[in-house]
Amino acid sequence: MSNIMKVSTPVSGYENTSRTNPITTNDPNINNVTNLNKVTRPDSKSANTDYQQNNFVQYQNSNYEGFLKILKGMPSTTELMADLMFTRMANLVNSGINENFAQEISRFLEMIQLTSEELQSHMKDQCNKATKFGGGFFDILRNVLSETNSTDLQMRILDLLKKYNDFTANHHILNSILIDLSNLSKNLPKSYSDQLLALTAKLDKNTKTGDTSENLEILKKEIIPYLSKYIKYTNDFGRVRDFISSLTQNIARYENADKNGFIDAFEGLMNYNVIKDKLGNINPETFANILAQMNSEESGKSEFNQKLIHLLERGIRGEAGFENIDVFKSVLSSMLLNESVYVPLLHVMLPLNLDGNMLFSELWIDPDDGEGKSEENERSTKILIKFDMKDIGFFDLIIMHKKGKIDLQLFCPEKILALDKGIRAGLTDIMVRNGFSVGSISVDKGKAPLSISEVFPKIYERKNTVNVKI
Repeated sequence: MSNIMKVSTPVSGYENTSRTNPITTNDPNINNVTNLNKVTRPDSKSANTDYQQNNFVQYQNSNYEGFLKILKGMPSTTELMADLMFTRMANLVNSGINENFAQEISRFLEMIQLTSEELQSHMKDQCNKATKFGGGFFDILRNVLSETNSTDLQMRILDLLKKYNDFTANHHILNSILIDLSNLSKNLPKSYSDQLLALTAKLDKNTKTGDTSENLEILKKEIIPYLSKYIKYTNDFGRVRDFISSLTQNIARYENADKNGFIDAFEGLMNYNVIKDKLGNINPETFANILAQMNSEESGKSEFNQKLIHLLERGIRGEAGFENIDVFKSVLSSMLLNESVYVPLLHVMLPLNLDGNMLFSELWIDPDDGEGKSEENERSTKILIKFDMKDIGFFDLIIMHKKGKIDLQLFCPEKILALDKGIRAGLTDIMVRNGFSVGSISVDKGKAPLSISEVFPKIYERKNTVNVKI
């Protein structure tokens, strides 16, 4: 019988002989030696292989890393919209598309016709509508946030802003809830779907701003328990669970949209003298009604933005021809990307027909850039303006403003460089006429459109982020 265990009597005289390690640390046959200083995968390979190019990104496959990848690969809205405005829209109007859609495109093209005198007020109007937290009240809160050292006060202000955001958007949140319930009903078996539709019909779609109690009662005590029973009985791990996750998130926001919650947060803030001294004695409920009314009025005036979004929606549905669906989808995706929470910038789009010249422009504004702050802690503002002019070309303009002083950097098409001196003189004249002093102006050939992250590197500076992707 063979000696399976290979046990043999040791040869005498070798008991104290030192034994060498048969595996050397430099053995070429050994791969993936575990390094305790690195987080590794189960096969001991480094998980950081594809992320060395960006030292700021710490978390593999996080939501933020996914955003950066999309941001890097997505064409800019300026490029996409310029193509849509300069070529496709005019061709669509003259082609055989739906007559109603052609008329809507024509009305939009008429809406963007402006004179040089009208441009300034139009830009101010768009900038005002691009932020929800505009006005004297929010300016006071911004100043208090930047000046106070009280963590408790800062948290109370941020909590108030969060409640205000949901409070004034409760109709939009309710609409998102109804969309989730509609999607659920389409993916549930008919026996469950019919009952869910009956429960959905109980929701009041015409509630006043901040009045969420009755709908929340139905959502939390009838609809959520019903869906929980369905998951318990069926163990459905398909799309239904995804829609339920979206639904619960929207319900949480809807609960935060209650008017009484906003009033309580405001009353708590008024207990701080630094706030009370600046606002005086304001009735919280009256103040909440004023804010809700102001927000409603601003939403009603944004006809320009609503018209553009409606055109994109119809284009995505194929009303401009199925061959153009991808173009409309790309424009909308690029717009949504610029509104991401990961882009801490004010973003404005300006499709224009200015004195007969077609152009599309985008603005990114950082009101507190933080570069080169002085001892007096003066805020500096950085602005990136992109614009594409039909038959002329693409421009990038970077503006730095600090304490009344302006620095400009313009990247333009090569054929424009011959007008270098005229451009510098024109820009200087514009700045001086508007009360600014000019520090420096540079005009260079634009080799490739600047990315947002090149101009605003703070987008990448998120060293303390937490990966919430599961």
